[in-house]
Amino acid sequence: MSSVRIRERSWRFYRNWLIHFTMWVILILIALGAARRPWPLFVYILLAYPLYIISASIFYAYRTTHPGGRFAMRRVTPTNAGMAYETVEFPSRDGLSLFGWYLPGNSKGTIILVHGHGGKGISMIYHASALVSKGYSVLMYDQRAHGSSDGDICTAGWREVEDLLGAIDYLKTREDVNPERIGALGISMGGQAVLLAAAREDDLRAVVAEGPSAAGLQDHGGRPQSLFRWINLPFNWLFYQMLTIMNGAPPQDGILTTIADISPRPVLLITGGGKKERHFTQLFFDAAAEPKDLWIVPNARHAEAYFRDPKAYQRRIVEFFDQALNVEA
Repeated sequence: MSSVRIRERSWRFYRNWLIHFTMWVILILIALGAARRPWPLFVYILLAYPLYIISASIFYAYRTTHPGGRFAMRRVTPTNAGMAYETVEFPSRDGLSLFGWYLPGNSKGTIILVHGHGGKGISMIYHASALVSKGYSVLMYDQRAHGSSDGDICTAGWREVEDLLGAIDYLKTREDVNPERIGALGISMGGQAVLLAAAREDDLRAVVAEGPSAAGLQDHGGRPQSLFRWINLPFNWLFYQMLTIMNGAPPQDGILTTIADISPRPVLLITGGGKKERHFTQLFFDAAAEPKDLWIVPNARHAEAYFRDPKAYQRRIVEFFDQALNVEA
């Protein structure tokens, strides 16, 4: 199977493109009008904030709903890392066809790897190599609207949960998979998906989430505690409203309200040095129930903790899964 499949576009894609295009036309017309006939300074001041809120919320909602990066690493396979594999295709729980790679290990357990927004399953090849070398089997797949999987609408983790649950269903059909030893590691939006999925599915025995962000406004921690968050509150609210309009998925319960449901299964949260990422990770960690662990990787950029110190990353996640899945080191 090819790792790049032409995707049919839904009516939502064209509707969302029109909204996005119209936004840019309006902004250009406003700029041209201001250039031809300069307005008083107070008019610019009055227009700046609402224009920022509206245009930024539309722009980021469109970018979130329709991710790029589709052709990244399209010629890379696990063979490039010296690993045996088989291509697989399985349904999400809501009926989309998902493309993936299954890498057999030595029956230690099976880890599902979930990439971030704009990525592909193969972008998790480094994490897969670290796990396979220690005896774990790995399933990595393209999330909906990414790579070769079906769908052209990304929902920031809300419906991507159905993809991960479909991956669990698929693994449980394999004779070489112990259904009592299935874990998951997600990066960025993939981290949101694994946390939300684990709260719903007991068959996910252990979860690692690196750099998860908010899955909804409720994940921002309630009443703003700083001037900056008050200023951004209208943008955040409108962004999630636009996201719901563009992806057609009604808002789900967020990570803050569901992460405690994962207990007594263990959770490991990983965060880099970015202030925003660390803020959300700390919120989720505080809301999680035991057993839980937090690993802060100083100076690591978003979703790049592995590359900051590959050996330390491998050691940390392997030790976590060994203990969580009750396997011998």
